[in-house]
Parts: sequence; C-alpha cells; structure tokens
Amino acid sequence: MRRTAILLSLLSGLGLLAAPAAAETFERTVKMNTPSAIGGFLGYEVDTCYAAAIPDVKVRQEPSNGSFRVIPHEQALSKDTRCAGKKVRGLAYVYTPKKGFKGLDEVQIDVPWHTTDSGPQTVWTYTFRIRVE
Repeated sequence: MRRTAILLSLLSGLGLLAAPAAAETFERTVKMNTPSAIGGFLGYEVDTCYAAAIPDVKVRQEPSNGSFRVIPHEQALSKDTRCAGKKVRGLAYVYTPKKGFKGLDEVQIDVPWHTTDSGPQTVWTYTFRIRVE
C-alpha cells in the first residue's frame, strides 16, 4: 500500500494545503476582467517523492458569470515538506469573470482519487465561491 499526499493549491501564489475531506467549500476573491488561479491539485508519494497520477477533474457546476478551466501546472514543493524543492506536476483551476461582471459566482468540481493502490476510488467535491471585485 502506498501513501499519497493530495494537495490543493491556494490562490495566493498557489501555496499548498492538504485536502482531507470528501466535500469542501472555498471562498476566493478575484479582480474583475482578470483570469485568476483559484485552486489546483498536486499529487506525490509522501515517502518516495515520486509523482502520483493526475486525476480527471470534472466540472459539476459551471460558473454563471464567468468561465472555468482546468490547466496543467508544475510547482516545486515547499521546504515544509519531506520533498522540498521537488517539482510536481498537477492541475491549476482558473476562473475568468465575464467582462464587466462584479459580484458573486460559484463553480463546483469533482476530483476522483484512489487513496491507495487497492482501495476504492473516492470522488471529492470542491465548491469555489468567488467574489469578483
């Protein structure tokens, strides 16, 4: 059985935060008329630092007042990890508000993941509540 870390990147510099729950809601504030990274995914083996599989993220609910994209992303792990400096591939979640839109929007995604080689797949649902200023 392998141990795998799943990391959810935050808006500010795509910093790292462990994602332990099956459903979670995040609040983000973005600038109007500007594409913004609102989160993402990085995966690696905790003990070996080997890259883990990248999940096939599905959009469950599109935003009403903008667009949402899932794009490839690579980032070096922070010094707070066992794998400091190791570059890990993953995904970035990018929200772009409609031109001139100010207000609230929301996007919801499903991230399928196997926590072990032999365990069942878990689908984590993330909701991003976005304030456009």
